[in-house]
Amino acid sequence: MIGWLIYSAVDVEKNKYYIQMYKDKFKEHFIEIKLVIVEELENMEQYVKCNKVDFAINRSRNHIMGELLEQKGVRVFNSSSVTRIANNKGITYEFLKDVVPFLAVKYGNEIIESKIENKGFEYPYVIKSCSGHGGSQVFLVNNRKEEQAVKAMNGQEYAVQQCCSDLGRDVRVYIIGNKIIKAVLRTSTESFKSNYSLGGKVQEYTLNNEEKAMVERIVDKLPLDYAGIDFTFHNGKAVFNEIEDAVGARMLYQVSDIDIVEMYIKYILEQLSKE
Repeated sequence: MIGWLIYSAVDVEKNKYYIQMYKDKFKEHFIEIKLVIVEELENMEQYVKCNKVDFAINRSRNHIMGELLEQKGVRVFNSSSVTRIANNKGITYEFLKDVVPFLAVKYGNEIIESKIENKGFEYPYVIKSCSGHGGSQVFLVNNRKEEQAVKAMNGQEYAVQQCCSDLGRDVRVYIIGNKIIKAVLRTSTESFKSNYSLGGKVQEYTLNNEEKAMVERIVDKLPLDYAGIDFTFHNGKAVFNEIEDAVGARMLYQVSDIDIVEMYIKYILEQLSKE
């Protein structure tokens, strides 16, 4: 059996250790894992058509690659639908606007509102790239001089969101097979962004019943093989922020003894045996 581990070139170097973990752990089950880097494919469609693959783990954030594989009948983790929705914040908010509460968002010419009462856009607010991840291309705007933040998008699609009240604090919920594995609280006193990769502090977090219910509503509408669901806090209550499709695991290994890669591989093998 051959599985593809699909990455974008920019992410390969910083994930070498995890890529090797996947290869080594699958080898124990007599499964060969082939690293596929999307930017190195001259013709993505032809490559998928002409090369053998039994399943794929798509960590590239490229939903077209997932779609081509699914058209071939290949099981892709996460599905192309998850990759398409989760890697565009504007689409994510549109998809979940009747599912979970989040702060008002301007996406294109549309204002997307959820179950939180909003009084229109007021400073401060956040401008963020629709395709950004890891806290990149996220800017806090406190006044009308927002041109620099927009310029920093370099022409990329972006969303504007009302800022939450409780800055520098958020929760990531790790999901495998629609089930909650662990939640991690990230905090920062230096920045409104609490990402671990940007120096935020991390600790285990216990979800309350309302937060668990929000997770359940999300995965009911968008089934997740392995992903992170992020919440920020507004007036002390968790509100949805984003879904991380190619979710990182460094902070989870930092705060717990959970081997999330081992768990994910076990889940993948179970799914393949069923399908």
